Amino acid sequence: MYCKNCGKEVVDEAVVCPHCGVQLGSFAKEEKITPQKNGMAVAGFVCSFFIPLLGFIFGGIGLSRANKRGGKGKGFSIAALAISAAMFFVNLAML
Repeated sequence: MYCKNCGKEVVDEAVVCPHCGVQLGSFAKEEKITPQKNGMAVAGFVCSFFIPLLGFIFGGIGLSRANKRGGKGKGFSIAALAISAAMFFVNLAML
């Protein structure tokens, strides 16, 4: 590639022109961040209907992971916590 300022040839990976010192590219590599799946949120949601204690535990772990990962699975986690609490009280009332 060639420098946009002085026109001399530079290597393709160069960030700064070695001849004139003009910046050619960015110093930081741009990385595309893709959200990861939150399996604990889904597991908590499913378990909350059948085993409320596990649903509550998995939902809490899923919510913690969702907060660290930018919200992926947050809805499932909150639903798991709410359904687990409701199912716990329903089961308690049936005793």
